[in-house]
Amino acid sequence: MNSRPPLPVPVLMLLGNVAFIGAWVVVLMHPTGWQVLGPVLLGLFLLIRVGGAWLYASRTPDPSGRVRRSAIATTVIALFAVGLWVFTLLRGPG
Repeated sequence: MNSRPPLPVPVLMLLGNVAFIGAWVVVLMHPTGWQVLGPVLLGLFLLIRVGGAWLYASRTPDPSGRVRRSAIATTVIALFAVGLWVFTLLRGPG
């Protein structure tokens, strides 16, 4: 029985970015069910993108600490992006 290898971390992180773009589309377009779909996509973005960065950092030996610093930067940027999304949600797109 062949088991499939897990998705590579960069592919997972790309899927996180796609979820973030979807969350922006939802907050700007307000389709049916947007009150649920937007936060779900935003949560997926955080889980996949930030989680993927930390998963990669934990699995990659890096004595210089560059990968860990990259994961920290990804986390800070993601939190800023979520704050901007919430601000847009509360204030409206225009």
